[in-house]
Amino acid sequence: MQWHQFDDEDLQACKRVLDSGTLCSIGGSEVPAFEEEFAAAMGSPLALAVVNAMAGLHCAVVASGADHGDEVIVDPMVTFAALGALYHHCRPVFCDVERDTHLMDATKLPELLTDRTRAIIVTQAWGLCADMDAINGFAREHGLLVVEDCAHAIFATYNGTYAGTLGDVGVYSFQQSKQMALGDGGMTCMKDEGVRTVMEEMITFGTVPARLGWNYRMNELVAAVGRVQLRRAPEYVRMCQRAAAHYNEAVAGCEWLVPQAGRPGRVNAYHIWTAIFEGEDQGISREQFTGACAEQGLSVRLGYIHRPAYAHEPIAQYLDEEPHCPVAEHLMPRLLMFGTGGDPQAHVVNAEKLAAVVDSF
Repeated sequence: MQWHQFDDEDLQACKRVLDSGTLCSIGGSEVPAFEEEFAAAMGSPLALAVVNAMAGLHCAVVASGADHGDEVIVDPMVTFAALGALYHHCRPVFCDVERDTHLMDATKLPELLTDRTRAIIVTQAWGLCADMDAINGFAREHGLLVVEDCAHAIFATYNGTYAGTLGDVGVYSFQQSKQMALGDGGMTCMKDEGVRTVMEEMITFGTVPARLGWNYRMNELVAAVGRVQLRRAPEYVRMCQRAAAHYNEAVAGCEWLVPQAGRPGRVNAYHIWTAIFEGEDQGISREQFTGACAEQGLSVRLGYIHRPAYAHEPIAQYLDEEPHCPVAEHLMPRLLMFGTGGDPQAHVVNAEKLAAVVDSF
């Protein structure tokens, strides 16, 4: 099977929509069918299709009951959770991450709680689930909605349960780079009908909308292709996991390239293989490392977005003061990342080059 396989089955799905004459989800059949099939695939009671994952995060914040000036606890490794809070004029409150997993550190949550806290958005970063038992337990104790950003984590599991069905709302991305790619698009899963109703009101825009909605509907063509790709997505994820295994093998035993750690009971979907460069502690500079990679013909850069989310202007301008998440601040400029999609053989070759770089020091 090739990566992101599109063929006559996808074309026939699009033709089915065009023949129907209904391309909008209002009055259509593909979007409801896609929602039902996705919910079944994830083992979720409910699902709601959205135009993209960012829309799903925004709608979930609204469903939490958060209003202007309320607070949403987020993690700092990506910007999207903070943006989801800011779209609804809420204040993102940043929770630091675990050094080895790069995921929200649940032990930090109590010190961030105030009487304005309404939700927690936890990013299942790179494809691994955070400590959802601890996060859910804290949220239940304080009446908070838990939102999982699963843009990297479709078909990742936590004690046998799929990412996105562990909290109250799961949000998935179908942007072109993701493991299930529809160009753009997203899906949300939830357990509560009331939560779904609020989110549906957010995406449905009529002449007089039920609330201040944002017209976040998915259209029928995207849903029709989504129904085809959903059946293929588990194999796309397995391809990514196989690619990640090559990179893990390449750095096995290396003390200064430290891959994202796993945890018992958690299966990483590996949208991105990530390691932390700790070469300075071993007398290896960033320049020496990147130079050695270049000599092997391996294109790398360190740093992802280089700084935590709160240090970037679209978010920083709305904060009264800059937060301090020391672990995230350490990790961000040291992230080494390889996307795991695409040609499987290319990952074999890249992993061999990475192994050669490791051996050269």
